[in-house]
Amino acid sequence: MNADIWNVLHDGPIVSLTGSIPGDVRFAVAIGYLRKRFPDPGECILLTLHGCTALSYLVWETNEVLTDLVAIAAAEPEILSADEPTTVVCNGGTLQVQASGFSLALDSGRAITIDDLFAVAAAYWTEFENRSQRRRAE
Repeated sequence: MNADIWNVLHDGPIVSLTGSIPGDVRFAVAIGYLRKRFPDPGECILLTLHGCTALSYLVWETNEVLTDLVAIAAAEPEILSADEPTTVVCNGGTLQVQASGFSLALDSGRAITIDDLFAVAAAYWTEFENRSQRRRAE
């Protein structure tokens, strides 16, 4: 695992968490601007952390540490960035994770690779920059 998996999901809220600790935990990330670039119907990218031994979410406003998967998902933390794979800065708190690996899938059930996700993200951001340049030129 590395921080890239979290950074490519930038701006995506975590809308569901399922699984158990220790074990595998599946995150449903509702990141429409990337998800719609895949032809399969659906709304989320599924990130499964394998061998997850710890998962918590520190809510900045209250200093409460959530460890219950349902409670973390109910807070809908939006992924912002990560400098390391174990600490993920979100819009209202910090997610701490420990896992041995990960896999990706679409909510349609089709497995995807990190390279697939990087490719659609790169295409999106290239198009975004091109649109911005055209607007500035007008």
